[in-house]
Amino acid sequence: MSENQEDDKMEARGYQLRLVEYIAKNNGIIYLPTGSGKTYVAILALKRFSKNFGKSIADGGQRALFVCNTVELARQQAVCVRSFTNFKVGFYVGEQGTDNWNRSKWSEEIENNQVLVGTAQVILDLFLQKHMELKSVSIAVLDECHHGTGRHPYHEFMRLFQMVPPSTPLPRVVGLTGVLIKGNEIKNVAVKLRELETTYRGLIITVSDEKEMENVMLHSTKPRERLITYRSLIQTFAVIENIRTEIGQYFKTLEYIDIGQQPVRMSKGLTVVRDSNKKGTIKTMLNDFLFQVDNYGIYAGSIAIVSVLVEFEIKRRQAETLVLRNLYRTAISLCESIRHSLVSKLRDMLDDDQISDDQINSESVIMNFSTPRVQTFLQYIRNTFANKNPKDISCLVFVERRYSCKCLYGVLLNFIATTPELRKVLVPQFMVGRNGIFQDFESQLEKRWQNSAIQQFRDGEANLIVCSSVLEEGIDVQACNHVIILDPIKTFNMYVQTKGRARSRDASFVLFSSELESPKITDQIRQYRQAHEEIKKYLKARVLERAEPQMNEINEHFQDEIQPYVNSNGAVLLASSALTILHRYCQQMPTDAFGTVLPWFKLLEPEERKKHTSAWAKKSMVSLTLPLNSALRDTIYSDPMDCSKWAKISAGFKACIKLHAMGELNERFLPTTVVERVAEIANVHFEHWKKYGDDVTIKRRDRDLTNTKLKTYPTRCPSEFYDAMPRVGETCYAYGISLEPDFERNDYTAHMYDAMHSRRHSYGLLLRKRLPRLAAMPLFSHQGKLHAHVAEQPLEIVIQSAEQLEKLQRFHVMLFRDLLRIWQPFFVLDRRSMENSYLVVPLSPPPGNGLDWQLVEQFQRLPKSRATSLAQRKEMPPPRPEDFEGKIVTQWYANYDEKRMLVTKVHTDLTPLSMMEEKQQDKSYYTFTMSKYSNYIGDVVHKNQFLLEVRELTDRMNFYIQQSVKQSAQSKARAKVMLIPELCFNFGFPGDLWIKLLFLPSILRRLHYMLHAETLRVRFNKYLGLDKLPINGVNYMPKPLEIDWSLRRNVDHQGNAMSADDCEEPRSMLEPLPTKAVEVAMEKLQITDLEVPWQRYMEPLDIARNIMSTYPVELSYYYNFTSGNILQLEKLEQDAKELWTQNQFKMRQGNIYNTAPSSPNRNLPALLPANASNGTRMDRIQPVQLSVLQRSSSDAHITPAEQGEFLAAITNSGSVDVFDMERFELLGDCFLKLSATLYLANKYPDWNEGILTQVKSTMVSNRNLLYCLSDTDIPSRICSTMFTPKYTWLPPSVSLPHNVLAIWKEKLETAGLVGPHNLRNIAITEEEVFGNGKCGIASFRSFVETCHSNQHSHHAGLDFSSEVNFCVGQVKMADKLIADTLEALLGVIVKNYGLLYGFRMLEYFGIFKQDIGKPLPQLLDLELGSKRMRANISQHEVDGFLINHAHLERNLGYTFRDRAYLLQALTHPSNPTNRLTGCYQELEFIGDAILDFLISAYIFEHKTRMTPGQLTDLRSALVNNTTLACICVRHRFHFFILAENAKLSESIQSFVQFQESQNHRVTNQVRILMEERDVQPEPLDSDDELEFAEMAEAAKANKAIMSAEEIQVGEYNISHNVDVPKALGDILEALIAAVYLDSRNLQTTWQVIYRLFEPELIEFSRNVPINPIRQLNEHKLAKATYGPPVTDRDQVMVSCQFICMDKTIKVYGFGNNQKQAQLSAAKHALQKLAKCEA
Repeated sequence: MSENQEDDKMEARGYQLRLVEYIAKNNGIIYLPTGSGKTYVAILALKRFSKNFGKSIADGGQRALFVCNTVELARQQAVCVRSFTNFKVGFYVGEQGTDNWNRSKWSEEIENNQVLVGTAQVILDLFLQKHMELKSVSIAVLDECHHGTGRHPYHEFMRLFQMVPPSTPLPRVVGLTGVLIKGNEIKNVAVKLRELETTYRGLIITVSDEKEMENVMLHSTKPRERLITYRSLIQTFAVIENIRTEIGQYFKTLEYIDIGQQPVRMSKGLTVVRDSNKKGTIKTMLNDFLFQVDNYGIYAGSIAIVSVLVEFEIKRRQAETLVLRNLYRTAISLCESIRHSLVSKLRDMLDDDQISDDQINSESVIMNFSTPRVQTFLQYIRNTFANKNPKDISCLVFVERRYSCKCLYGVLLNFIATTPELRKVLVPQFMVGRNGIFQDFESQLEKRWQNSAIQQFRDGEANLIVCSSVLEEGIDVQACNHVIILDPIKTFNMYVQTKGRARSRDASFVLFSSELESPKITDQIRQYRQAHEEIKKYLKARVLERAEPQMNEINEHFQDEIQPYVNSNGAVLLASSALTILHRYCQQMPTDAFGTVLPWFKLLEPEERKKHTSAWAKKSMVSLTLPLNSALRDTIYSDPMDCSKWAKISAGFKACIKLHAMGELNERFLPTTVVERVAEIANVHFEHWKKYGDDVTIKRRDRDLTNTKLKTYPTRCPSEFYDAMPRVGETCYAYGISLEPDFERNDYTAHMYDAMHSRRHSYGLLLRKRLPRLAAMPLFSHQGKLHAHVAEQPLEIVIQSAEQLEKLQRFHVMLFRDLLRIWQPFFVLDRRSMENSYLVVPLSPPPGNGLDWQLVEQFQRLPKSRATSLAQRKEMPPPRPEDFEGKIVTQWYANYDEKRMLVTKVHTDLTPLSMMEEKQQDKSYYTFTMSKYSNYIGDVVHKNQFLLEVRELTDRMNFYIQQSVKQSAQSKARAKVMLIPELCFNFGFPGDLWIKLLFLPSILRRLHYMLHAETLRVRFNKYLGLDKLPINGVNYMPKPLEIDWSLRRNVDHQGNAMSADDCEEPRSMLEPLPTKAVEVAMEKLQITDLEVPWQRYMEPLDIARNIMSTYPVELSYYYNFTSGNILQLEKLEQDAKELWTQNQFKMRQGNIYNTAPSSPNRNLPALLPANASNGTRMDRIQPVQLSVLQRSSSDAHITPAEQGEFLAAITNSGSVDVFDMERFELLGDCFLKLSATLYLANKYPDWNEGILTQVKSTMVSNRNLLYCLSDTDIPSRICSTMFTPKYTWLPPSVSLPHNVLAIWKEKLETAGLVGPHNLRNIAITEEEVFGNGKCGIASFRSFVETCHSNQHSHHAGLDFSSEVNFCVGQVKMADKLIADTLEALLGVIVKNYGLLYGFRMLEYFGIFKQDIGKPLPQLLDLELGSKRMRANISQHEVDGFLINHAHLERNLGYTFRDRAYLLQALTHPSNPTNRLTGCYQELEFIGDAILDFLISAYIFEHKTRMTPGQLTDLRSALVNNTTLACICVRHRFHFFILAENAKLSESIQSFVQFQESQNHRVTNQVRILMEERDVQPEPLDSDDELEFAEMAEAAKANKAIMSAEEIQVGEYNISHNVDVPKALGDILEALIAAVYLDSRNLQTTWQVIYRLFEPELIEFSRNVPINPIRQLNEHKLAKATYGPPVTDRDQVMVSCQFICMDKTIKVYGFGNNQKQAQLSAAKHALQKLAKCEA
């Protein structure tokens, strides 16, 4: 107990030092009266035992324990130890979540702190779970140690001393107490004291003689005791008897109200049950009120009833179900009636009825309507304190009950206010014990108010405090001079503790008693004093000769009915902690927001006991069954015990041992966590992580976040292009490249069309290796689409001499450097014959069959265009038409002489003097040219020469994407350009070949990745054994590359691709938000708010409740309103009649979305047959076939996986091509989830769904896929960047100078500094371009120096890798891209080969390891864990649970062979009776994945024109929980759910009503309803964790964001905010799994799914629902903005600010990741807007 620290300084008093000396040598219980400094003795003792505090535990270091009985005491003692020592103090209470701390967290705490202060249970668990051993403790101080009897954690802690090996050094034990006896145990004092000494293995020690005792008393308390009596007769009032009768009647009515089964809510430490008996609470509060009236009188009662009323009002608002809300309403109206009766009685004393309630509080009223006890008490207060100095008063008034505190405080306030002599003297306050340890808003507030009340009392701002027992123990207030006991003292402890509060000199201790009770009280006090004397005598008699408790005494004392169980790890399971552990185990089982799952205990009847024991008549036995989703499915029976309490403990103890053996409890007897489960299988499934320095068991937020950025990968060269440079004398292969136009020939396209068709000139690739067959590829020019094709059969060529090879290489360089101009100044010819070593060569025109050597020799360089002066031109012969036909020219005189033009026609019929056409008809070509360019050309020499018609060649280099050329540009292009030959520079190069060469870079880059795709195709087919199939083997003919027409691609003005970020999605038109929503003065829209067809503000005034203040206008409005609704009432009656003519299982008929035939998209096949009257329309629908299922059924349906599909799978969308991986990734992703689900359900059938889901998320996480794919060479084959040949492309047989390239291998530090400007500054001469591949020594040195100087220039710290990587064979890619590629590759395999080959590929990538003798393709033959539970159940037993199942099967469209699957699919975890099959969670886990896969496969196969974004939106719209819930209630499945949970039933009912108002459609209103995940975070999956960690980092960096602590997110009642119960969606998923497991046929399962989802499949495909975030962004007036994410524990919070009705409103959303939190916030915002716009 802590002391009064007046000057914050403790000084040792003589007796304290003597006690410390004793403690230094022996264990002991220090017994000193209140206020005599026990805590200080303990602190001195800590210092004596601090020798090894400085060492670590491993080096033999020790720690001290300071154990307390309550949280408040622990807090107080921790502050005390910290204030008076220099030790490092750790403070531990359950509220900090210590239950969930792992070993490393505890080790850190134990290493970093020297004195561990905590509550008893926390410290006990620390040792039970083996986080710490007793030998590491030097001293243990137990405060208020008299509690250590029975099963108290103090007693259990001392039991651990029994369980250590004999030679282990034990800590010193010091008990502290001011009371030696617990409660009222004042008989057999000596025996009790001896037991206490035995428990703590030491003697009770106190001061040694009378003299010393007096010395203590100076520091301790010795108040004057006084007993004041009041008359026993109490005046009875008829009003009180009436109220008593009224309450009695109400209690009877209460029995008949059915409030359903209420879920039990456990506290965080799982010790306290949250107010689950709602009726009991009401009774307790009303009985409490009667207690106040009987003991304190009518006046006090009139105050007490208000307090009760307010509590009920709060509870009504918090009520989770309608039934409960109505229950509290009845209680509130009762309270209002009682209050009215009481106030009326008080008014009887006053003459004037008009007096306000305030004036009732006169002294005479208070005195007249109070009981003698209160009258006497108030008189005593007046007599004692009248006109005293307030500073001299410090008074405590003790009452028995919490409510009495508030009530008496109210009486005192009013009494002081009406008594002049007290008005300036007394300032009252009150304090009550905290009612539980919940960290919700209420308890937080109450705690703050309590603390401020105490603080006021300490500071003298209040000088009288009314308190309940909370102040008896531990709370430190200053020395009081008046202690008043108003209610009878019940225990010896209370007597000692309260009296101990009167610590001042001349303090008085006043007891109140009725005259009748007076002798009894006097006798009681005498007994208490006698007990005190006995204790003194016991201690005194043994001051000299003391016998320490013997070992046999101690052993006997700790003899137990149930022996502790110690596991192989040394952790201890005590019988006393078994039930807590069991509750914790159940608490962490997966469940929804509607209540927790609990163990079920049942006391056995005599008949049942007979089966288990012969002593059945005398003994109790209990059976225990764990929730349906537990791995322990058997019923556990307790041993026969003497009482039911011990029987319950015995059953719990046995269950814990079994759960431990099954691995459900870990080695510390705590529920096995996901991290531990993952750790168990880490070496099986996640071994490959270690290779990359990662560990799957480390939480993402604890990992080094630097790894999450882009990583650098090498770019691999296809093997066909590696070391393929032609050599002299060896056979080489020339593969011709042909271009085929796919557009019509017209004026605009003629030059392009003719060039492609021309066979005069063509080119090919010359290399030493053969190429496989390659698909034709689409390209797009301004003129239209064309196909490029690499010849299947090459020409065989032998190069005769080195000179020939040199010429070919120079021609090759000329093409890229001079003709295509995609040459960087730092490029050299690469003669090493390594990556991409092949040449582009011209092929001889037909009929030739080789290379066009003439062209090679003629164009070793392309001639440079140059201007010719007038004089030079006069000397030249006139131009000849034949020199210009089909050639490329440029205008040297124009300032755009870079432009190259193709001569399309030579006009010999025209001359420069001919008149121009069209706009310039009044000028000749000559006058026009002279008017513009006379300064440059002087004059035209040959005025009668011919004219050239030319067409400008494009600057475009990337021909992958179709450009929609605008009309004006086309007409501009059609305008003929005429040039005068004399003024043109003629390159002499054949124009048709030049045009074909423009496409060369696009073709070469694509070939590079096509060869990679072909490698993977061959590799995978071989692995799967499909290379033997003729379609895949030698006969394989690749289909042309397919264009994915769904992709939206943008191009710049030249037609080159632009990155997708600059591309805007087309905005969809929003259908209007609901028009019938309601303005409600509440936090959020309730479903029930949409049930009435008028708005709240339109309702008339409630006449009955406002009789006193109703205006005539309101009466007439009421009349009009009600008569206006009569028509509706008639309609309602009509509907009601119809309702009873059919049963509730009948479904709504016809097309629920009313899609009008005239709507533009109605060219879909008519999948909906006409309505049938018998309601079985579904049975005749022909479901759409899924080819992926056909291919899974037999190899006959297999199609070859195309080269082009593999190419798409390795092409990132960021590369902006006409295909990419996103569609295949969608299929691969859902296939992977399906496989992981089946695999885990197969491999770990005993794990619960929560753990399976988490392990699955790790298995399919981007991180795991990244490591799996990184084990292969595939990342280096991915096409990840956009093709920009002018800037970041390396032509074949070209490289950086080799000595520069070597820096990336030899000097990585320098390599990191290189920027593109440094490369451009390398001075490379013509000789070096064709030389040995190196640059000169001087320029190399200069290059290295300039790179190093970057550190000190404005380039410092910049990352140039993206601009430099391409020339060193590297690329940076995000982890997600690697993971997406793996999914896309799986998608290609599954699309073409079906599921079974897909499963094989999972082995190939190392995602799954196959078990011995159990190959993966058998995954579809899944056996359920629960299957074993029902090995011998009869169909009859199953049908006992399934009422009217035929209706369900009809609506489902499937009849079960084994209805046990159906029973399991319908059983909610809250159902205690079905022990045949278990609950639906196992099936839901499987059904979720099957549904996701089949719906995704359908979308993939049938929605080919949707963008990947739309596909994802469509998929999530179809399989999200809200849609599933809608389909579930539309098909009436909710009637069959087996659940025992009133809140859940009510929530389902309100959702069903809402859906009926929506015609069972999934409308925009439905989409913004709150799901459970919107208000309650699910466990983070692995990829969310990464995002979470990054956000936490960002938040740290950005100080502007408030810290998570600033936003107190209380434990608000989650289910209250849920509109769409998750159970509905879960049931639907479970039914789908049940159908699959019963039929073992995915085709059948798909037919069932198609029937259920058909309306949504059609409607959503027509009109893809946009998610709420986009819906809000596209709202015209909302102007929504989202705040930065705030992270706290595993939750993300995002705020959303928007405008509504010209006001700015802020709402918050919560989720696992930023996206989910934004979605939740957007839903909140849309709900508010929906209300406003109605």
